[in-house]
Amino acid sequence: GLSESVASGKMDIWIGNDKVINDFSLKNTDSPKGDITGFKIQATSSTGTGTFDFDNIEMVDLLNESSQLSSSQSLEHPHIWVSPSDRQGILDNISNHTWASSFFNQLKQRNASRLTNHANNPAAEINLIPAIPGDRTTHRTRLNVGVECAMLYYITEDERYAQIAADILHQYVKMISTKDPFTFQFYTTSFNHLIPPRELFPRVAMIYDFVQPFISKSGSKVYDLGSNIQVAFNFQTSQKAFEVMADNVLKVGGLNSNHSVLELPGALYSVMCMEDDATRAAFFDKLWNGDSKQNGISWMLNRFSAEDRLWPESAGYGKFTHALFIQLMNIIDRYQPDLKIVDDNKDIIESIFTYESFLYPNGKTMAYGDIGRNFTDHDHIFRSVLAIADRKGDSQLKNRAASTLKKRYQEAGGYDPVVENQRLEWHNPLQLLWGVNIDANVSDAGEPNYGTVKATHAGVVMQKNYSGENDTQNGLMYYTGGGTYVHAHSGGIDMEIYGAGYVIGPDYGDDTYGSDIHEQYAVSYAAHNTVIVNGASKRGIPSSGTWDNITDEVVLQAVEPKPKENRISDNFSFSTQFLDDDINDVNQQRTNSIIRTSATSGYYVDVFRSVSNATNNFHDYVFHGLGDDLQLKTGDNPLNLSASPNRFQNDIGDDRKQPGWRWFSDAKTSASTNNTITARFDLQATNDYLHVVIPGGVAKEYSTALAPPTKEVSNGYDAKDTQVFVMRKYGEAWNQPFVAIYEPSANAESTIKSTENIVDNNKIVGVKVTSVVNGQEIIDYVLSNDDDNIAINLTNLNIAFTGRFGVVRTISKTNTTDVSLYIGKGTQLTFLDNTINADTEGKAFSTYSLGYSLSVSDPSFQNSISIYPNPTKGNLNIRVPKLILDEIDVAIYNIQGKLIKSNVEKVENGNINLSISSIAKGVYLIKLNLEKPVFVKFIKN
Repeated sequence: GLSESVASGKMDIWIGNDKVINDFSLKNTDSPKGDITGFKIQATSSTGTGTFDFDNIEMVDLLNESSQLSSSQSLEHPHIWVSPSDRQGILDNISNHTWASSFFNQLKQRNASRLTNHANNPAAEINLIPAIPGDRTTHRTRLNVGVECAMLYYITEDERYAQIAADILHQYVKMISTKDPFTFQFYTTSFNHLIPPRELFPRVAMIYDFVQPFISKSGSKVYDLGSNIQVAFNFQTSQKAFEVMADNVLKVGGLNSNHSVLELPGALYSVMCMEDDATRAAFFDKLWNGDSKQNGISWMLNRFSAEDRLWPESAGYGKFTHALFIQLMNIIDRYQPDLKIVDDNKDIIESIFTYESFLYPNGKTMAYGDIGRNFTDHDHIFRSVLAIADRKGDSQLKNRAASTLKKRYQEAGGYDPVVENQRLEWHNPLQLLWGVNIDANVSDAGEPNYGTVKATHAGVVMQKNYSGENDTQNGLMYYTGGGTYVHAHSGGIDMEIYGAGYVIGPDYGDDTYGSDIHEQYAVSYAAHNTVIVNGASKRGIPSSGTWDNITDEVVLQAVEPKPKENRISDNFSFSTQFLDDDINDVNQQRTNSIIRTSATSGYYVDVFRSVSNATNNFHDYVFHGLGDDLQLKTGDNPLNLSASPNRFQNDIGDDRKQPGWRWFSDAKTSASTNNTITARFDLQATNDYLHVVIPGGVAKEYSTALAPPTKEVSNGYDAKDTQVFVMRKYGEAWNQPFVAIYEPSANAESTIKSTENIVDNNKIVGVKVTSVVNGQEIIDYVLSNDDDNIAINLTNLNIAFTGRFGVVRTISKTNTTDVSLYIGKGTQLTFLDNTINADTEGKAFSTYSLGYSLSVSDPSFQNSISIYPNPTKGNLNIRVPKLILDEIDVAIYNIQGKLIKSNVEKVENGNINLSISSIAKGVYLIKLNLEKPVFVKFIKN
């Protein structure tokens, strides 16, 4: 390349590693580019002064010696993605499997005209390559052509493909080799260092890796656009180019986030193309241990969360960083097997399966932090895992990956790979090069339907309940979470719930960085389903340019089932999350549960406790629901709401305008009421609904408003304002927490018929929910304490419980009652005279039947009945309301439900005198057939 780099002054000439001419002076520097006729170099060296006459000499002839490979190299190419020994297996796949032959034929078809035309007119292809810097998309397209042709050369051994790829490579390494790695820009738009190492540098290296056997052959030439002649490929130029790209990553990249992983391919692939063993080893050591702007592979291995082995960022960023690192683990393991990066870190490979569990029943993904719900392309992840397992002979991991892929392929209608010119993370060609055929006898079960999965670094816990009956419509799934991680939002303990085919109670989602809506709303409390305290809940200030101190960590206090363990009940599960929020000087606790009532019905219970350590002016419970309409009622009547345009227009006065609810519009608010409130979100696009019930007994103000459209939700709701439901409680909200029941449904009428807070010592400790499903009444007593060891004795309900969370369910039939007792976290639960004790993990579940019907007894009515003395040795007096009949049918049952005695008893002055002297000692139930059957317990001594 002298014709392009020549300039007036003194220079040296090197051949290989030897300087042969010092300080030559240049003459006739106006010689046209590429024209060396009449070009003379007068040079002074150790042997004297002389003139080199270039007349009738091709420039390349002078450089032929310097184009040869160094003798101190041991690489065999290709070796980054594949090796020569892998070729036969790829050919076998092409011969035997449609997916492989289809991909291969697409590659050939895409380059068919190029194959026939390039030899006659190589300038046509090379002229399409822009200068550096140039257009990013054009560079990517030209480099992709080079990679595809290089791959085709490797597969077919047709040197016409190699020539195309080598000519493209020659042009790029010439341009790159002259750049300063500290200021290197590959494309002309505003400099973004993250892009070239991800999508451009790797393609340059891959072309070289595949065509190196061709360009190193004696007599091979490449087309040089500058001189319009065929020249020998200059390996010194290419080696310099790879050093420029590697140094650009090592010296200019980002630290302490996923940037180091995302930029690693640009450096790793370049280093693996360095032919000198010592040079390559020195650069690889920097990649492994880190450099000034590259954390290093060893840091990345330790960066994965200790407990869950997930990359500690928001859902999508963590996932695609994790996926890329697994791909790189395979490459590094092939290159340096002695490092045992796969063998010693198999947990990082296995933990990627977690993201399959983070998919909602409709295929959308959980979207905590910055990322969208449509980021669900998992197939390439498990193809990488399958390739690693196949290469390492790990049959268990191979079957797991194959099963997951088979399920996903079947859901997608089959596997038909398409050749793509991918942007950013690049895995498309690996479908052929790393492809492993999935045997027909592999199960299509995919990952188990885990009831609980968590991401500790994000404070996230997910629970789901699938019945197996149209789970897209009837499946239930929620998550709660929050904490400091890269791309985190501030929302305290936020929540999303799924139902009726939608992420029906969503967070806002991601938006364009730097935009007002992202900075003032998306990352703030108001965009989340959470509790805002005193109208001032805020995000912290980053420390030293990191994400530290943005939010405090949400901590999982209790959960059943534990992550990736079997549930003890098909109908009940729960989790409790806690936030010690030093930023807002608040303590918050959120207990959520899934209560299934049939294969096609169920509901969520949300108990949110919140208390400020300073002043408790008011607490606002904010919930976003999809829908075209939101109705609030008290009883059968609409709740009276008045326009309140200033309700959400205050903020804390910072640049972000936190808590972000200035983005709400059309606010309407009720007067304070302690009535039971129901709400219904109507999704008219599919005639689905979300029913909400707030038990009465605690005074609150209720508001509705409109929020910005939620990102990436179905059926046009991403273009409609999101319905917002807010309830405000003045004073503390810990002993009197927010309690909300959510039922997604395809029916306009809820199955939930009544709710009632359960109170013990002036503290809400649960909620009674009465449902009617398919004509059958179901009563659930959902018990929710704020600690594991609290004991409550609910004598009016015949319930005693010690623990954090439990459920008593009764289903009354004609002559029997089905009872379910569930301890999610606790020690003991008693209903009537049946007691269950928890295991060592604090959980228990039992079902049994009573030999009588509890019917729909009303506790308030039942409480007006008293018996005395109790315990008793002989007679028993029963006090009943005066409105009752003169005679009442009375029956006595033992605790096993066996009828002991029955009679029609007279009522005198509201009292029944009952002789029980003949009954053996024990615990009994009296059934009084009043307006509703009522049961009263007594003890015979």
